[in-house]
Amino acid sequence: MSRRRKLKDAGLDVVTLVAVILLLFPVIWVIVASFKPNSEILAGGFWPEELTFEHYRAILARSDFLIALRNSLIVGLASAIVSTLVALPAAYSLARFKYRGREGFGLLILSTQMLPHVAILVPLVIVMRSLELSNTLTGLAITHLTLGLPIAVWMLRGYIAEVPVELEEAAMIDGCSRLGAMVRVVLPLVAPAIVAVATFAFVLSWGEYLLALALITSTDVKTLPLALQALFDPYSFSWGEVMAGGVIIALPAIILFQIVRRYMIGGLVAGGVKG
Repeated sequence: MSRRRKLKDAGLDVVTLVAVILLLFPVIWVIVASFKPNSEILAGGFWPEELTFEHYRAILARSDFLIALRNSLIVGLASAIVSTLVALPAAYSLARFKYRGREGFGLLILSTQMLPHVAILVPLVIVMRSLELSNTLTGLAITHLTLGLPIAVWMLRGYIAEVPVELEEAAMIDGCSRLGAMVRVVLPLVAPAIVAVATFAFVLSWGEYLLALALITSTDVKTLPLALQALFDPYSFSWGEVMAGGVIIALPAIILFQIVRRYMIGGLVAGGVKG
């Protein structure tokens, strides 16, 4: 390798490192600040002179925050499970069957991800109110399907398309129906993808704020992003509790993404190639 090439690679590494530090610095600052007394947070500075867990104890002692934690778990799990169950047959159809408009339908599903949430906010609120599902966890879970379902279909389509069709044909020759071949052959092979898709849908629901803000007003059905907003009292609030609440909300998503990230990246790549 030439000296010029080595210098170029080293320069790219430095630029990449600086970019990563700039991107991660706000996250690191929030984590560090959550362990600092309020006086130190207001005084500025980065490294804490004194570590405290008081903010975490205070936030976890709030009944409204614990209720919101429960609600987010319920809505997130429901959204993840239903999104995955609905996406599986849709993705299988797009990957295995040939019919007129199949590619256009697949692109239409993916194109829905290009719409900003605010573009569908008013219609969703009107529909939920007409169905008397506004201000309910059921209504919120249904609206969260609009976030996770399109990308779930696209990711699973890529994974299923990677499974050799000959395996299903062999199972059907042995007496399996099309559904039986799908359940016994395809699903076990794409199990990691199913986990990744369910995780992706859960994380999207877990951190969603705009739809929850438009649909939820009662304290007993608020989710974590709304509970975090409630910490900003106009008269008095603790920056430390806000930081601790942000860390608590972000932690499950970070852990889940680290566990299944290679499956999610593989699904996106496979979906793009096969699409």
